[in-house]
Amino acid sequence: MNLKQLLKDNFRQEGINFAENYIEILNNSHDIIIYLNLDYKIVWANKAALKELAKTPDEIVGHYCYQAIHNRNQICKDCIAKMTEQTGKVEEDEVVLSNGNKYLIRTYPLKNNQQKLAGIIISALNITKRKVLKEELEQSKLKTKIFANLSHEFKTPLNLTYCNTQMLEAKLKENENFANYNRYLNIIKQNNSRLLKLITNLIDITKINSGAYKLSLQNLDLVDLIKQIVSSIEEYATNKKRNLEFKSEIKSKIIACDPLNLERIILNLLSNAIKFTDSNDAITVNIQDKNSKVLISVKDTGIGIPKDKQQIIFNRFGQVDKSFTRNSEGSGIGLSLVKSLVEIHGGEIYFESEYGIGSEFIVELPVKRLAENNQKELENNHKHSFNKADIELSDIYF
Repeated sequence: MNLKQLLKDNFRQEGINFAENYIEILNNSHDIIIYLNLDYKIVWANKAALKELAKTPDEIVGHYCYQAIHNRNQICKDCIAKMTEQTGKVEEDEVVLSNGNKYLIRTYPLKNNQQKLAGIIISALNITKRKVLKEELEQSKLKTKIFANLSHEFKTPLNLTYCNTQMLEAKLKENENFANYNRYLNIIKQNNSRLLKLITNLIDITKINSGAYKLSLQNLDLVDLIKQIVSSIEEYATNKKRNLEFKSEIKSKIIACDPLNLERIILNLLSNAIKFTDSNDAITVNIQDKNSKVLISVKDTGIGIPKDKQQIIFNRFGQVDKSFTRNSEGSGIGLSLVKSLVEIHGGEIYFESEYGIGSEFIVELPVKRLAENNQKELENNHKHSFNKADIELSDIYF
């Protein structure tokens, strides 16, 4: 049935016109929308009505509303009466429709230019589904809160363990057998860092999923910041016999970014580069200026990523098969978190890789600045119980 033509034929003389885009909007609404004439018969129903009620147009159009949609004839009679008596008033009621779900029904009078009732538009919102979704959302929020609180509780004993390990290390340095003890202390510290990294990532993923994760943006020199991050692990890379190099085609670039989270992004990418390279392989960090955006790339000459594994790289827990992880371990959530942190910055991350040749991860960040009066200063007294480089590199065992 051509609704557009039907409405034009019925209402053109009455001075009522229905634009094509209006019909399209009604037909693509997620709510049930039905056009009812004054005989209680359905003239038209949108796609959502057919889908929700699991009926064909022939099973609805031309049938009485109380036969096709519900089984309460009085509803239609009361509706028509109210619409006739009151000008322009929208009526609401809760009704169980033929599919067994409860709906919030809104009826709108359709009047001609003589202000006479010519028909009724009915919209129905599935409040049974909404109630279920609300309950699921509340349960999800509760789970998120419990998980976040539990994760924070895990961090407390970890911090205490690490602090006491440091104190023990200071005391044992005075002992002539310190070299023997130090091996065990290093194992404790490394595994402590691994646990902290996992818990911190899980907490942050939980916050990101709930929309509660906030950045502390500052106008900073990106080039200087990245250079400092790379410099912080130069000694580590040298000890692992990796050739780490920093390059930049620009000397300075001020953008709005969160330095702590940008440090996590770069350290995570460098950690992966060290994991999947061998002795004497090269790792290069390069910065390029592209006017409206800045590109930060971390390129290595390591083992690369097989074609059939590349699509899962950024998936949560989507770690590449163990046969490609060499002597390293990980939770498989690092790159997923990196991707989220980059996107929260308004940027994007992608990679190019050839198995056996190497990989290059590219982070694109928008060139934006905060107004001076809106810039958020980080707290100078913010304390770090752990070194970020130690945490990000804690999965590397060789």
